[in-house]
Amino acid sequence: MSNFLKKAMGLFVEFEPDDNNNARAAEQHHALSQKFPLSNPSGNSYQPVQSGPPNLSEAELDKFEQHFSALFEKSNLPGPDYYEFWKMMETLEAHVKDENARMAAVYATLSIQGLTKNRLIESAAQYKQIIEQDKAEFEKAASSKAATEVDGRNQQLEDLSKKMADNAALIQQLTKEIAEAQTLTEQLKGQIAEQEAKIHANTQGYQVACEAMLRKINTDIQKINTSL
Repeated sequence: MSNFLKKAMGLFVEFEPDDNNNARAAEQHHALSQKFPLSNPSGNSYQPVQSGPPNLSEAELDKFEQHFSALFEKSNLPGPDYYEFWKMMETLEAHVKDENARMAAVYATLSIQGLTKNRLIESAAQYKQIIEQDKAEFEKAASSKAATEVDGRNQQLEDLSKKMADNAALIQQLTKEIAEAQTLTEQLKGQIAEQEAKIHANTQGYQVACEAMLRKINTDIQKINTSL
């Protein structure tokens, strides 16, 4: 399932290429867009997002790919299903370029093991539910981290501001203390901005990756319905 997340994200997110590989990255992105079009349930192609998702670095991409790989491995349902179908499709891609032919070959192979079209579609829907549950858990964890990393620092910032206001009348005696509090205030502001940026970037990155996974499954279900 190497690079499966980048393929799933295909049209609607940009990746950060290496400095010397801009042209190659653009060419690969175009190839992915052609190979993995995302379609909505009505059959119309999704348009690329112009200004929404952030760019994902290779490190971020690897992180979320490993996350979803582990999630699917942990949640793998008994017997042949959409997960085995998907993995075999990935494995055969280098040898069978035509997707319809590859899909038919994979289905024929897995049908010997008991896979049916209904089971394939039903299990795909189950994996969608697994991703939705994972998304809810991620958002809960992100909210908790925001409360831990940001709210506490905001309270410290408020306390320091009040302390500086109270000490203003005693400026001659408290000059040193005020200066130290001002320094700490700036440090806290920087820490708050840094933590908020990290949490925001991580949340956006996850949401982009999650939407890509869900859209890929929807696309695969449509292709299964029309091709098998």
